[in-house]
Amino acid sequence: MQSVLDIDLDFFLDEILYATDEPTRRPREQDYQVDSMEMALDFLQTQCGLDEKQPIPGFTCRQHKEVFFHWRRMLRKGTLKAPFEVIHIDAHADMGLGNNSCLYIAEDLLKEPAGRRRVPTGPESWELGDCNFIAYALACRWIGRLTYVTHPRWKDDIQWLHMKDFSTTSGFVQMKRFNPGFADDLSDFRDVKKLPFEAEPDIPLDITPRSEFRLGSRPDFLFISRSPNYTPASADRLFDRMKRFIGSGI
Repeated sequence: MQSVLDIDLDFFLDEILYATDEPTRRPREQDYQVDSMEMALDFLQTQCGLDEKQPIPGFTCRQHKEVFFHWRRMLRKGTLKAPFEVIHIDAHADMGLGNNSCLYIAEDLLKEPAGRRRVPTGPESWELGDCNFIAYALACRWIGRLTYVTHPRWKDDIQWLHMKDFSTTSGFVQMKRFNPGFADDLSDFRDVKKLPFEAEPDIPLDITPRSEFRLGSRPDFLFISRSPNYTPASADRLFDRMKRFIGSGI
């Protein structure tokens, strides 16, 4: 199974920006402190095994959701083959907690054959975005194994509807297809656990704190996202340095 290392720049801030809606401007400098260059490079080189002298094929992205479209293009070219492993190093799980993408996935997307699942990119509340692109990649059956490396101040932001036994500690993602309108009459959304559903194949999920993470082998591809709506301008210096770990595009 091929492996993809996916890093978001906001992982290297002292605090996590949680927002109900996608932010539209850069965070204020006084609210967030970026890891020192030495501290960030130690994590990238020692714990991730990255080496500027041996760059890895991949891309830098402005917005994190762009990674999804790179994966789709690579899959169509045959450069990347599904299912692949994703090591997601990010301050956020990006599995759609807090927006309506989970309803769209459960009602509409999963009713289509895996190879024909089309992801919405319009202005709807369930459109693909920075906060849910991992959920959409899972729903398309691209990801066969997911490791989520969490920020030291992480609070559980995994979409529990997409987890086996509806539990974020089950160790497996399990996408579920429900009947259309399944949530319409629920006074408490947690009662969804009592409804019938069709389960997608289980996908192993390993949640690992930053301090405990060690990448065991060199990834096949590397993606680094700047995420300016989640990082102050002072983080750009680190982003520019991180570019050296990426080789030619794919």
